[in-house]
Amino acid sequence: MIRMLLLLALWSPWSWSIPVEGHQIMISAPSSYAVDVGREVIALGGNVVDVTVAVGLSLSVTSPYFASLGGGGFALVKMGEKVEALDFRETAPAATGPDYFVKNSKDSRTGGAAVGVPGVPAGLWELHKKYGKLPWRQLFTMPTRMAQKGFRVSGEWVGDTQNNLKRFNASGKKLFFKSGGNSYKPGEIIRQPGLAYALRELSRKNVKGFYQGPVAKDIVKAVNEAGGVMTLKDLADYKVRWLEPMTTKFADHKIYLMPPPSSGGVIIETALKLIDKVKLANYQPLSVDELHLMGEILSRSFRGRQLLGDPAYHENPFKKLLSADYLKSMADSISVKKTSQLEPLEKVTPHESENTTHFSVLDSKGNAVALTVTLNGNYGSGVVTPAYGIALNNEMDDFTTQPGKPNMFGLIQGEGNLVQGGKRPLSSMSPTLVEKDGKIVMSLGAPGGPRIISGVLQVLYRVLVSQKDMDQAIQMPRVHHQFLPHVLFIDKGRLSPEIIKALEQRGHTVKESNIARVNGVRINSEGYLEAAFDSRGEGAAGGL
Repeated sequence: MIRMLLLLALWSPWSWSIPVEGHQIMISAPSSYAVDVGREVIALGGNVVDVTVAVGLSLSVTSPYFASLGGGGFALVKMGEKVEALDFRETAPAATGPDYFVKNSKDSRTGGAAVGVPGVPAGLWELHKKYGKLPWRQLFTMPTRMAQKGFRVSGEWVGDTQNNLKRFNASGKKLFFKSGGNSYKPGEIIRQPGLAYALRELSRKNVKGFYQGPVAKDIVKAVNEAGGVMTLKDLADYKVRWLEPMTTKFADHKIYLMPPPSSGGVIIETALKLIDKVKLANYQPLSVDELHLMGEILSRSFRGRQLLGDPAYHENPFKKLLSADYLKSMADSISVKKTSQLEPLEKVTPHESENTTHFSVLDSKGNAVALTVTLNGNYGSGVVTPAYGIALNNEMDDFTTQPGKPNMFGLIQGEGNLVQGGKRPLSSMSPTLVEKDGKIVMSLGAPGGPRIISGVLQVLYRVLVSQKDMDQAIQMPRVHHQFLPHVLFIDKGRLSPEIIKALEQRGHTVKESNIARVNGVRINSEGYLEAAFDSRGEGAAGGL
């Protein structure tokens, strides 16, 4: 008898649970609703891509603060013979340019000027068109039902929604709050009939149901009434891009990484090579030496991020950043005894918001999707479309919005990432696949801005080198260093005061913070599928 598996667990420091196991298809996602939808698609005979599309649609209903149809993202996909990278990142409206925010004194984080052309519907459609098995419309059944009939909101939903009350336009306040401006409470039901209509349009007309017609008009109206310059042509012209993934060898595995406009692939590959060069595996896991060295490796790996940009508009210096000479110079600058600071290669890159989400799907044959989506900020721009209730991104803030001036985090932004109509902003989203003997054996990724990269890197290292299972690797404490500021961030509440003091004695400025929320699935040594979610936030793992 086939057993359907689902796990929801809580983390306490220095402990972990047994990962969920299956034998056909497994899912790790930030929502139990999403896993329920995925399990139903599996039961209907859907493949990995069908599950991915249905999970993505369900998150647009239950988690609009980070996974709306009004966002964008990246995916790594293995269906058949090769791994492919799909870029469905948001693009700048055609009427924007390098001085758009300077000349117009517009806000790049809240309001219509902050909104990029969404890519999520096109990304999901492109995946299904190329690799889906079940009918497109069938994948909308449960997500549309949840939007129409409602679902019970979680504590995370309530907290994130309350925190954005002042940022929402009138449509957002009307949709996400009860009459009188009162907040929903955990467990109460919210209904989104407008979004249900938009999902039906998308199911019946494919991407034309979103990028043309009434839904597109609703988006343009909302953006322009809030001070933006998006046009119907911007939406109609949107295209996804299929790219060649980056690859590198590590611990007898082949690692597939996302290329630019993700910065994650370059930084993770750099870090993996530095891990080998400093022989990190010789140090005890979670010792002061290991944590210190991991921070130094991350700092050096992030140093080159400001040189990256959208490859359609910018030449990325891969040869320099991954050259033997440069890597040797970075490794030679690392000491186990103390931290050291290097000069920037160029202007410093912006900090990104952490309101992104990731889910992983893997089957027993090695077919896999690692997909990361984002609105950038929590509820994106705060602009919600009036008729159909679609929360819109604020991805324009991921560009260099004001050259030479600090962003909201006090960082000077790099020039390779200037605003230009049709261009995609740089991102840290890092969907990742791992191959062994020609078969994909792991799918993982995370939300968390630049901390995505640190989270994915350390989970990879814990599984492939420290020999931890998926859940152990995800729950273990992590560190993060993004070169500037000169701060070593450590997992909040997961490292002892003695460890913190020892890191400070090596010269680190240490701050506690949450470091990404990794979701992953792997095939373990016994041949079972093993899924786990990150207890740093809400989530679920399950499948068949």
